[in-house]
Amino acid sequence: AAKTALRQFVRAGGGFVGIHNAFGTEYNWHWYEGLLGNANYYDHGAFQDGMVKIVAQDSSTSGISNFAFKDEWYNLEPLPTLVKFLATVDEDSLATRRTVHPGHGDFHPVAWCQYYDGGRSWVTTLGHDGAAFTDGSGFPGQQSFKRLIVNGILSAMGNIPFCQ
Repeated sequence: AAKTALRQFVRAGGGFVGIHNAFGTEYNWHWYEGLLGNANYYDHGAFQDGMVKIVAQDSSTSGISNFAFKDEWYNLEPLPTLVKFLATVDEDSLATRRTVHPGHGDFHPVAWCQYYDGGRSWVTTLGHDGAAFTDGSGFPGQQSFKRLIVNGILSAMGNIPFCQ
């Protein structure tokens, strides 16, 4: 019933926002994989510092510059398709990185958007640590991360332009 409700909501023009472990669920549900940009969680590296690079100007990236962040840096397989990439992690900024990966090489997306099956989908692999969401936590890049999430939500809702 929940799968049907989500599918009907999106098909009716609804917006979906997937954060971090949205990629660690609903394996083998083809429709949901499409909602995530046809990408699947493969594995992740160590929880470590990295540099998030904004690669597209969009209402969800408005006012956000590249920022330091700490995460698990999900590796996806395959690389997302039919999406607009919004942010990547600079692989050279990671202390520990994969040297061989089936889904991506140096281009390592961490946020993107797409129109999907009548609705809107905005997703990010970022957000492992709860401190990233908590005001005053001192988490690196927190303000930029939170702005990215809020803007992504507003755009998926249709309150600001989506995936332009």
